[in-house]
Amino acid sequence: MVARETRMAEEEAGTRLRLISAVIIAIVAYLIFLSVVIVPLQGGTIPSTTVLEKDLSESTAHYATSGIPVQDVDIGSMGRSAVIAFTMLIHIVFANLHVGGAWVIVVTALLYFRYRRMRYKNLARSLTLFSLILFSAGSTFAAAGMMALIALFPDLSMNVFHLYWWPIFVYFLLYGVVIILLFTFWFAWDRIRPGVHLALGFGYAISVFIQTVTIDTLAAGMLTPGVKSLPLTEAGLLPMSLDQAMALWFNPTLWELTFHRVAAAIAFFGFLITTLATIHYIDQKDFAAKKQWDWVAAYGIAWGLAGLIMQPVLGQLYMAAIQKNASSAFEMIMHGPRAWEMLMMVTLLAGLFLTIGTYFLTRRDQLLSRPENRTIRTIFKGFLIMTAVAGFVLVQPAWLGTLFIDDPGAWINPIGGMPLKYVALFVMATIGAAIIMLDIIVLTSEEKEGQWGYLTRGSLLAAFTAGVLGTAIVNVMGFVRESARAPWAFYQIIPVPGGQAYATPLPLPAIAAVWVIVLALSWVVFWYVAKVTAYHPTDEGST
Repeated sequence: MVARETRMAEEEAGTRLRLISAVIIAIVAYLIFLSVVIVPLQGGTIPSTTVLEKDLSESTAHYATSGIPVQDVDIGSMGRSAVIAFTMLIHIVFANLHVGGAWVIVVTALLYFRYRRMRYKNLARSLTLFSLILFSAGSTFAAAGMMALIALFPDLSMNVFHLYWWPIFVYFLLYGVVIILLFTFWFAWDRIRPGVHLALGFGYAISVFIQTVTIDTLAAGMLTPGVKSLPLTEAGLLPMSLDQAMALWFNPTLWELTFHRVAAAIAFFGFLITTLATIHYIDQKDFAAKKQWDWVAAYGIAWGLAGLIMQPVLGQLYMAAIQKNASSAFEMIMHGPRAWEMLMMVTLLAGLFLTIGTYFLTRRDQLLSRPENRTIRTIFKGFLIMTAVAGFVLVQPAWLGTLFIDDPGAWINPIGGMPLKYVALFVMATIGAAIIMLDIIVLTSEEKEGQWGYLTRGSLLAAFTAGVLGTAIVNVMGFVRESARAPWAFYQIIPVPGGQAYATPLPLPAIAAVWVIVLALSWVVFWYVAKVTAYHPTDEGST
């Protein structure tokens, strides 16, 4: 009897591991298929400078030149773009850590002061120290990106600093505010009244949000400038009229981009917590520590899903604003040679939903495994199947064979239309909301205290995969926005430096190499810092 039960347990564990392995293989296989088949069939290998050659030749837009030559660093135009891509993308990874992490930290601290459960305090303190140490990494790469931009693209830099002097000035000024609030929040723990301490935490989160708004005036403004020409009329700190400045800075997609970035950052930070907790779970031998990190992984998933289910709605609002204010850019990324980037992004999105669903089905949890709750488990199996079907719809190309969907000869895929994809996104968001409800029940139930610390190999692999996918999707989102306006530095106002000889955006092999380097480097830093900052309980009472 014992041997039979052991054999059944081993078979069940093998099934759980095979399930998440199948999800990972499916994601990798589709990304390879996308790169090898879909990208060429949609003209994704053709630079935007070639596709829009006629528009560039007819444009009278030009830089205000500084007379400073582009630095001859013997790396070519692609090398210069790759340097900027690397510094800016890795800065975005660390910046999003604060954009989303600030809210996770302060809400976790709020939950401790409200319920007085030590695990919330331990986690909030660990995450605060983690963010505090990594603040320097984000700042370093922000400065490195600025210096690289000035050195490699001096004319573009001069235009940017003239037009966005005040938003950039406020952006860097807020670094000082964030440093003061974050460091004080950490060092004042247990030394000041809870209300004042929470005020510091919310001040930190709000300051990071305002800082995000200031830099998004540039990030959003380069795609939807809000003006027809750059209003450089005089020298000085405000080389334009105030109404022109407001139109340029508070451009038509500023708020859509900002709130979409915040939701993405919260999801990224939540899944980052989950993956780091998974590694700690494996690394720690003490059972009390395993219970703690099992709980932390589930807590991170709640935050990750909360941000994830907001992204489709906010993303659609952002795309609608782009369609209204930069219609040809919208066509390029939705119905043109850059549509493969959106397919890559929704592949990662669908992969995240599938991974989280697999995590809950493979985790050793009595809420789903008890005989009386078999119906709930069956429902969650159904959720996973529905997510897989929705993901299949999302990754369908809308057309193949031509550069644009309305070109003669394009083969239209009936499954790849937007109406079906809207339904698929709604299905995924609804399932995500249901899983969050389950996760909250698991996290807050006192009766389930004895069930923590029993993660299966399948759930460990699923949780780890979620963090990797969550980081990757942040990189892809930024690339989609940047390539949408190519070959313009400022959409239909200033072309990219170098004109027709400067192929943009970076081709898929080059940007993929940058993504891999950014992912590997950032995760090495994350784990190294997490080992220093993590709290590991050593006895049952301290969990």
